[in-house]
Amino acid sequence: MWAGVGLLSYALLRRAPSTPLKGKTVVITGASTGIGRATALECAVRGARLVIAARDPADLEQVAQEIRELGAEVLAVPTDVTDRAQVQRLVDAAVRRFGTLDVMFNHAGDMFVDSVEHTQEGRLRELIEVNVMGVLYGVQAALPIMRRQGSGHLVNTSSVEGRIGFPFSGAYAGTKAFVEVLTQSLRQELMHIEHSGIRVTAVLPAAVRTPLFDTAANVKEGGQGAHLVRPVQEASQVGRAVVRALEHYTPVVYPLMPSRGFVLLYDLFPGLADRVHSGLRVDRHVNAMSYPYRGTASDQYPIRPIVEDGKLRG
Repeated sequence: MWAGVGLLSYALLRRAPSTPLKGKTVVITGASTGIGRATALECAVRGARLVIAARDPADLEQVAQEIRELGAEVLAVPTDVTDRAQVQRLVDAAVRRFGTLDVMFNHAGDMFVDSVEHTQEGRLRELIEVNVMGVLYGVQAALPIMRRQGSGHLVNTSSVEGRIGFPFSGAYAGTKAFVEVLTQSLRQELMHIEHSGIRVTAVLPAAVRTPLFDTAANVKEGGQGAHLVRPVQEASQVGRAVVRALEHYTPVVYPLMPSRGFVLLYDLFPGLADRVHSGLRVDRHVNAMSYPYRGTASDQYPIRPIVEDGKLRG
């Protein structure tokens, strides 16, 4: 028994072999702001070749220029991930430009704030198209190329809310739970049954300071903008966590380690967890744990400080 425990501990603690990103082709959806943008810039610093996608061409071009200033190659492809044909064109453009597809980061997502009881069917279907179908389209477009290569890394953004729920974000949490379990199954199929050479990772951020919290529809309160729930991370921290998982393979990434405590609390004491979590509200300020996020300037990624004396920091 103790031998089994020792082997399990070793498997959990040992560091995966390094996979440098230099020269790798990385496709990122939802790359114009927040986590997608931060991850793109982290990859650029490490010498990756970026293919970035988002719906707004102007915002996308701004990020592309930031990547060029870091000395990396970049292709910007305006893409609506709810359209399978556009996602396929994105992947095809990446392969046509760079010849390979090494990482497909399906990150694009959206949210709204409302009670489960009053969630509108049309609004929920639109959310599913972005958060669920957009991920599925990305996976299915990338897989044939990665199979031909015999290698690749699929990364899907779920959320801590894919594991546990909070009030007035049930629809969003439901889409993220779908992505989390879909990614688990995909990982089992590709890595442990087929031994395809393709890696699969789920990213589960907690509250992250991004413009999404400015733009989200707050149907519950009849306006716009959601409240962040502490503890809060910067997008740059999540971007670094994603890149670490690319360089040293990690199947599940919790960029904010304490957020695992919320999951553990629910698994062990669900009644207590419900009482605690019910105070963590995104619809309005009710206690010291929540506060409004206003102003996307705080989302600006610290590009310059991450390189010091020609060496990468962080």
